[in-house]
Amino acid sequence: MKHLFNFTVQHANVDASRHMRLCDLEHYILEAAGMSASRFGLKTDMLVEKYNATWVLTRLTIVADYLPTYDDEIIVETWIEGNAHMFSMRNFRIYLKKGEEKFLIGKCSSVWTLLNLTTRAVDTAAFHDPVWEGIIDGEKLDLPRAKRLGTIEEPTSEMPHTIHYTDLDYNNHCNSIKYLQFMLNADDSLTGIYPIRLDMNYAKEVHKGDAIRVQVQEQPDALQYCILTPSGEISCTALLTKL
Repeated sequence: MKHLFNFTVQHANVDASRHMRLCDLEHYILEAAGMSASRFGLKTDMLVEKYNATWVLTRLTIVADYLPTYDDEIIVETWIEGNAHMFSMRNFRIYLKKGEEKFLIGKCSSVWTLLNLTTRAVDTAAFHDPVWEGIIDGEKLDLPRAKRLGTIEEPTSEMPHTIHYTDLDYNNHCNSIKYLQFMLNADDSLTGIYPIRLDMNYAKEVHKGDAIRVQVQEQPDALQYCILTPSGEISCTALLTKL
């Protein structure tokens, strides 16, 4: 079962290139995911009430053939590919709407799990809820698997950042979109470029007051990012590649 959601690109969503920032595109993608989950009866309020659990994004891949500009209307199509073990796979297509026509400009795959709000550990109880019956679409997306990324041994640059109030989400940890913002602030040399591919892997949550480090390694036509927790563990990794 697929859902489609319309959004209009705002002034606050574009950068100096006049095109949408990747972190703002991620915002609309995650908004569509949340609205779709609500239609299925899988919204956060229900999960918190029944299971004391909430959705957490673990992996994200976005391929953008074009980045919209101000006042463009985009359509985000989303569906659940399937569940496996402790993960749920959700896919997206992004369209640019021009009059009565729409043009495919991007696609996205994502992997989610459920976090118990008390133990802060993965909780699979909600995956056995009868609400899942009949809502799995099953369609796969033609996206090659992302590379596995680890620490950066010789970073080209490094930027410190302390997690503040405006970085937090309703789970009281750093918002998924903020990680990408931190990375692009550390090195924005591939912004405003398309086609482009983004692969992100969320590994460990960080919280208010945490002093993180954003490492960057420049590669031919790519930027590799790694965010480290105060103890030096990997919090999030990403690879931004010019296609």
